Amino acid sequence: MDFEANTIISEQQKLMKKSLLLLISFFLFFTTDIILFIIFQKNYLFMFNLSRSESNMPNPFLTDIFATIFYTIILVAFLVYGAFLLIYLNKKYRTNHQLLKKVHGLADFFSIVPIFLFVVIIVNGFFITIGQVDGDSMYPTFHDNDAVAIVFNSDIQREDVLIIKLEEDFLIKRVVGLPGDELLIDTTGVYLNGVLIETYIPYNHISYDQVIPEGNYFLLGDNRTNSLDSRVVGLIAQDDILGEVIHNFSRK
Repeated sequence: MDFEANTIISEQQKLMKKSLLLLISFFLFFTTDIILFIIFQKNYLFMFNLSRSESNMPNPFLTDIFATIFYTIILVAFLVYGAFLLIYLNKKYRTNHQLLKKVHGLADFFSIVPIFLFVVIIVNGFFITIGQVDGDSMYPTFHDNDAVAIVFNSDIQREDVLIIKLEEDFLIKRVVGLPGDELLIDTTGVYLNGVLIETYIPYNHISYDQVIPEGNYFLLGDNRTNSLDSRVVGLIAQDDILGEVIHNFSRK
């Protein structure tokens, strides 16, 4: 009888130690997640950006779906760990070996949540996100409401399709001119390094006859007759480029 009682006490002590480690690791990871969450609020394409709305974000609908799923999972995990913490701190309940073991198993299952969230935040904050095309300025390559994958790429090449922020607007355009290219825009068209690349010029186009300076790019929409691009707004600075579109989920 004494041996059986000692075994139960020993198992209870081990379970208490495991429970303490589980609680500490859970809240440490979530604290790290919260810090990263705050840091990435500056990223317009961050799916957990709290200031995201239809008027000031390029991907409100898609990211709302993902964010809602994650917020729900996080809420359930916190409820489980809240109950786990109360049981751990309450002597009346923690001496109930079966109850503590059952709740510990549930908490152990949800311990993956802050780790998974950490990975998602890192990937979404530093590397890749999703967006939604608004308008037909890139038709026929991209259509209105197309869902796209966007990478945060600083190595910009000619023909890359970029997401840029221009004042309060988010635009999707293609890179035509790179830093160092000779660019001429007049009433006859757009010339790049002496080659005519575009004859259609909007009525309110800019005039330009210089070498594109470092850190600036000349961008055009594929739908030339319906595109607010560098012919009107001028060169796009590196700081206004949010990412590169690498895949269109809406088109095969």
